[in-house]
Amino acid sequence: MKILNAAAAITIITIFILVAAVVVASPEKTDKFGCHKCMKDCEKYSLVKNEYHCHGSVSVQSQNIQIAPRIYGNTTYRRVARIIDGDTLTAYFNGNQQVIRLLGINAPETSPKEKAECYSSQATEQLKKLVATKFVLLEKDKLQNPNRAGTIGPSRSSDLGDDKDKYGRLLRYVTVIGTNVSVNEELVNGGFAKAYPSLTTKVEEYKKLENAAKEKKLGMWGECFKEKKNETLTRLFPLKGKRIDKYGEHQG
Repeated sequence: MKILNAAAAITIITIFILVAAVVVASPEKTDKFGCHKCMKDCEKYSLVKNEYHCHGSVSVQSQNIQIAPRIYGNTTYRRVARIIDGDTLTAYFNGNQQVIRLLGINAPETSPKEKAECYSSQATEQLKKLVATKFVLLEKDKLQNPNRAGTIGPSRSSDLGDDKDKYGRLLRYVTVIGTNVSVNEELVNGGFAKAYPSLTTKVEEYKKLENAAKEKKLGMWGECFKEKKNETLTRLFPLKGKRIDKYGEHQG
């Protein structure tokens, strides 16, 4: 009997601790699915004020819940909505789709369709394989300044933005929930994208991955580069005239 009472006491204490942890992480009252709207400290969890979100895994056939951000501990994961090309996707923010440009990398361009670059379709398919309909962590680089919106092109100033590019796309590292797979790294490592010249903490790391992929002739490095006698490698990607800024932002 004493053993049963002790076990029951331990169970009660464990439940109390778990409930307390949820309350600390999110003091607002949750609904029966463990979801609710963020009312305060929203920035701490990378949420928009009044954004409906859930804590932990929730499996309910409801559009609002399926696309709602998931919070595990203090980390917020967002549902990928669609894939635009090999380095661009959209994710749900407060029920709407926000365009995300993968930071520090550049994949072959898919548009305009009649001038699609070599290996662009393969890069797009690989990004779909990695993240389509999944929940992902969207992270900034340590050097990014979230209080500036960037511009690119001839009219740009020296005070380039860190958080978004001229087109309103968030510049982020993308990691798949539950796997810790860095999508940016995977694309470069497999030859689906290259490192992009940028003032970020990962630029040298990505360049090393790119060089390794080149040596192994992986992906576009084997498909899109032809070695000619007495000539350097002839590059079929990207198109000439692409603009570069410090975060690798461009129209594609």
